[in-house]
Amino acid sequence: MTLENLDKKKELVRGKAIVGIDPANDKHQAFILDENGIAVGKSFSFSNNSKGIREGLWLQLRRRLPSEKISPDHLIFAIEASIDFWQTLADYLNRKGYQVVLISPLTTKKTRSLPSYDFSRTDPKDSRMIAENTAKGYFHAYTNYSDSTKAMKALSLTYNKLRHDLSANHLRLRSQIKRIFPELLKVLPLDTDTALYLLSNNLHPQDFINLNVTETVKGMMKVSQNQHGMETLQKIQEMATGSIGIPKDEEEKLADRLTVDSFLIMINTLKKQLKKISKPLIELAKQTPWFEILISVKGISDLTAALFLAEVRDMSKYNHYKQIQKLAGLNLRLNDSGRGHGRHKINKIGNRRLRWIIYIMTKETIKYIPEVRIKYLKRKIKRNNYTKNIIACSSQLLQLLMALTKNHKPYEYNVENQALVWELEHRYELVMKDRKRKTVATVPVTI
Repeated sequence: MTLENLDKKKELVRGKAIVGIDPANDKHQAFILDENGIAVGKSFSFSNNSKGIREGLWLQLRRRLPSEKISPDHLIFAIEASIDFWQTLADYLNRKGYQVVLISPLTTKKTRSLPSYDFSRTDPKDSRMIAENTAKGYFHAYTNYSDSTKAMKALSLTYNKLRHDLSANHLRLRSQIKRIFPELLKVLPLDTDTALYLLSNNLHPQDFINLNVTETVKGMMKVSQNQHGMETLQKIQEMATGSIGIPKDEEEKLADRLTVDSFLIMINTLKKQLKKISKPLIELAKQTPWFEILISVKGISDLTAALFLAEVRDMSKYNHYKQIQKLAGLNLRLNDSGRGHGRHKINKIGNRRLRWIIYIMTKETIKYIPEVRIKYLKRKIKRNNYTKNIIACSSQLLQLLMALTKNHKPYEYNVENQALVWELEHRYELVMKDRKRKTVATVPVTI
């Protein structure tokens, strides 16, 4: 937050009464500051139900404020964006025409101890902190987006929850296979359709030794689109003959089969649901003016573009790529004071879903887009840390996307940048050869 933006926010709430609300599951706690920033009585609570919001809240406000002050022109509601408790209340107040602002729970936590160096946490105290932080400008405005944008956001949330469930089930399946037939993991990754097809019919090493080769190879080639066949199956069978998997009796084999089948069913169901969610999500994203611009960048698929737009919601409200970077928590946390310069770290306080999407987009675009690959190669020459280099290059990608969307132009390949890429590729090859030579030289020789 720049000081200029902070001043604008202070100006927005100046001369208005502020109702700070700490939302909760059963009862919301509220505190009022008048237009001069003076407390109006003690805090009060109202039930988190239809009667409490539509009657209890206004009854308490009428007891504390003059009737002419209880209007959208004189009153601002500040709500802590805590879990999901705030959403229905914020939507209701926004539909009533009131200005609604959101306070981060982190802001409340950091300022809780300031009044008396007391770290105690109570609802009345938090509601006052919310109101006072709003008066200081430490808030974000609540925005009511279009129906299609809200639908995209809802589908994005569902997609990410299903994706996490899918990942969890893959890990559970992997844990089982490590005990039963660990060598299979060296031949086929478990997230491939070929591995899932084989495990649906075979599980223990002996099952792979005794399977019908002709039928299995046919199925493998069909599922993998001819990427896996007889050669892959022969490798699996060779490893099955000397597997270190735990030997099982018939009862244990039956238990393993039922367990693995359960995971396979969940994995296949989740995959189908992810496809079902992605289709309408992409269709909604296509209605935005930015979708075609994003997919013009090679490496950004229809799905990642749709997920990106669902999380940032409205590209036109961003003036600088660092705003999106900060939203994702990819901005740097500086540690500079005087002559001392500490280590700069990624903030990681932001939208995790957006952070993952940007990482995937960067991971793919470094293969094709010179503007992004140049920075990646420069970093690889200095330090061979794949993940950190990808994250560092995300700023270059966001900068490119912001420039394209602001100018409403699709991406155009720059031949001049490609010449620099070739030069850096050659330098990187030389550096890698030198690193390998040094590694070999430092390996101790045993006699």
